[in-house]
Amino acid sequence: MSKRANLYTGRAGHLAVMAELLLRGWNTAIPEVDVGDDIFVVRDSDGNLQRVQVKTAVAKPLKSGAHNALFNLSLSQLSTPVNPEVIYVFAVRLHSHWDAFVVIDRETLRETLAEELSGSHIQIRSADRLLLRLRFTGTGVTCGQRDLSQYRNNWTRFPIIEH
Repeated sequence: MSKRANLYTGRAGHLAVMAELLLRGWNTAIPEVDVGDDIFVVRDSDGNLQRVQVKTAVAKPLKSGAHNALFNLSLSQLSTPVNPEVIYVFAVRLHSHWDAFVVIDRETLRETLAEELSGSHIQIRSADRLLLRLRFTGTGVTCGQRDLSQYRNNWTRFPIIEH
């Protein structure tokens, strides 16, 4: 995929996540300056603010019926706590539709990566970048041996708000 196609895919992932959050009743905003947060998400009734980092990938189907998706992550963002904490949303495009959104907090993701660092599903790309491989099967999702299925399409951090 070309660099330009990656930009379009990444933006489509951002907008798909924003659309889901808006449908759930949360207000969204894209920061004017991107210093690590892709979307600010606000519950208007009380000002509750969440930071969201969106990572988007086009999945590669496997002969087994499963599919893999590769995500490029910043190690410094993963290791630096902020307040409020960063929530990652991994948006997965399969064929012509959005297949899954993996919604996971930074600390859980960091712990998962620390446990699975020796496997082929995580590759250090540079001093500050790594490539993460998630495998999707049926309703499940794994990172190496770590089961992340509970985070697949789990938007409970952003409960539906009735207006």
